[in-house]
Amino acid sequence: MTPAETAALLSFAAAFDRRTIGEADVLAWQTVLADIGFEPAKAAVTAHYAVETRWIMPADIRQHVIKQRADTAADIQGPGLPPEIPDADPDDVPAYLAAVRQQRHRAAEGLKPRPVKELLAGVGRDIPKEVTAVRRPGPLGVTCPTCHAGVGRPCRTGNGRERAPHENRETAALQHRTEETA
Repeated sequence: MTPAETAALLSFAAAFDRRTIGEADVLAWQTVLADIGFEPAKAAVTAHYAVETRWIMPADIRQHVIKQRADTAADIQGPGLPPEIPDADPDDVPAYLAAVRQQRHRAAEGLKPRPVKELLAGVGRDIPKEVTAVRRPGPLGVTCPTCHAGVGRPCRTGNGRERAPHENRETAALQHRTEETA
């Protein structure tokens, strides 16, 4: 919300509770409500004064908006699919896709932010040796001595087709397992 929208919101609230508004009030409310849109905040003020007589505070607005977003997100069924059918002609593919996107964006407002920074922190790092040291069970856990297929890769025939593991690969896997347990 911009400072001008925050001032307008305070003016709207003042229509209910006759509060006085100064620059300090706008600055304080702007600091707390900067990430909330004007329309959801105005709806929160309206909902508050529909049932309350005490003055509304920024925390009341924030709590109302968070609850509203959570209620919207609760309507999602399946992997990002809202229960209602988009308000667009399915034969008009661009319009239908735009309506689906709009629904998903509305619903996503209520979802909790994911820690993207933490998720991306491990991207590009080397895999620890203790993880790479874990071998697959069975013959695919070793390199094939016949066709030289790597760990986890299937054996191949002379013309490049996949085949069952070579016998000596199975023997090598058995020998590797006995060495690990010894």
